[in-house]
Amino acid sequence: MANATGFRARMNDRNTKELYLEGQHIILQDLKMREDIRQEQQVQKYLSKNITAYPTPVEFPITECTHVTHKMGLQGIWDSEGFKGLNKDKFSWWSLKINEADIRAAEERFLESSFPGRSEGEIAAQQPFLSEFTTSPAFINETSRYGNFRFTFPLAELMEAYKKQMCEDEEPVLRVYETKSFKQEIEYVVLVHRPPKFDEDLSKYPLLTSSPLVSYEGNQIIWRAQAICETHNYQLEIHGKTAVTQNMPSHEYYVWDHVTLAFHVNEGEVLTFPKTRLKASLSCCAIDPINLAKGYVYSDLNEARRFLESLTDTV
Repeated sequence: MANATGFRARMNDRNTKELYLEGQHIILQDLKMREDIRQEQQVQKYLSKNITAYPTPVEFPITECTHVTHKMGLQGIWDSEGFKGLNKDKFSWWSLKINEADIRAAEERFLESSFPGRSEGEIAAQQPFLSEFTTSPAFINETSRYGNFRFTFPLAELMEAYKKQMCEDEEPVLRVYETKSFKQEIEYVVLVHRPPKFDEDLSKYPLLTSSPLVSYEGNQIIWRAQAICETHNYQLEIHGKTAVTQNMPSHEYYVWDHVTLAFHVNEGEVLTFPKTRLKASLSCCAIDPINLAKGYVYSDLNEARRFLESLTDTV
């Protein structure tokens, strides 16, 4: 079973330094205490801060996934009619797509767990508050660091396609792959692969049931988010059994966390979808000021939309 003794450093495919620990999802408080993380000054600059009260942890039930790419990546997906496993790991990378309904559901879960036994009056008096805090890149769908083109699929559809095409109709296996730490970002990677009889070398990673932060239940990912703001502009105050937001005197930068899904797709294989389905799943997004895309990107969204139209016209 994968269980490295400590975080190790490497340069990723975007030529960015990352610290990684295989086979574990390390919660934020434990990360703060690890000596191998404390030695990384750039990471500690943000991680070591004591931030004014905010909602944490918050449990998000998520039913959609997203894959963002640039012009060249989109062209490759379009030509192959699906998603390949890239680079030496042979992974197709997906993020969780969190919408307003997910945030409302998470807010209600947070209130129910924080204030059990609320009266009808207390429930009626509670004003929406969580959207003031869900400001990290994990919750922003209008922009991306990875390109202009966003594929969005229901998790159930993505898993069903993987089950039929890669697993001979057996259930995919989900495992704890690694924790990755960057300067201001904590990433928890979930590995999705075919049953062990097909991919025995991946069985060294613990099953996802061992993760304290991520679970897979009934065609949805349950993510127990710990750092949802990145930039903190508000603080959380509790008045009786009511949660209230207050403006902070000045904003505070902190780390943010998120979950990615790594679907294992062997060399020469493609997780395919009809072009009509690919077309329906596509949308355009603006490039974030932090641009990590390794490929051509558009600064003008209208140009991105025109390129998208040039592809969909060939359906």
